[in-house]
Amino acid sequence: MAVVKKSQKRGANTGTISSEELLREFPGAKTVTHEAGTMIFREGSKALSCYVIVKGKVQILKKTRNGENIPLAIVKPGEFLGEMAMLSGERRSASAIAKTKVEAIVIEHTEFVSLLKVQNPFAGRLSLQMSTLLATRCHLLLRLIARQSGIVPLGQKKVPALDVRAVLNRVYTLWAV
Repeated sequence: MAVVKKSQKRGANTGTISSEELLREFPGAKTVTHEAGTMIFREGSKALSCYVIVKGKVQILKKTRNGENIPLAIVKPGEFLGEMAMLSGERRSASAIAKTKVEAIVIEHTEFVSLLKVQNPFAGRLSLQMSTLLATRCHLLLRLIARQSGIVPLGQKKVPALDVRAVLNRVYTLWAV
């Protein structure tokens, strides 16, 4: 899901937010570069910012109870990374590692909250983008959980009754909720 478009004209109401808008609306935002293989943030660490990927790809990993890292997603240019922290202020729920050389815009949580408090329309647009992205990722995760736990076998036309305990256990294993 594209979140940021570089070429969007100012004031265009397409729902996407340009890199230029982010840097203009968040004066404290900065552009950072991470080499391939670099840990951008670690699961459980304090979350003080989020990122918008401008170039490159980032692998999202979730550690299971037995210490295994499960790949959850690849974040691509135009997408947010660490958006859950911006909306909740909680610790990181997964780790992020640069899969390729990555260029990203870093937005501080405190600056985002300040814009929300003054009811800045841009903060509302950004919140909507993040919420939409989270809903999409949640939907994909639930599909992944169902397939990996054997609840919905691939290629099967009829979906068997869901074992709610199995789904909740899988959610707990992946997200440690």
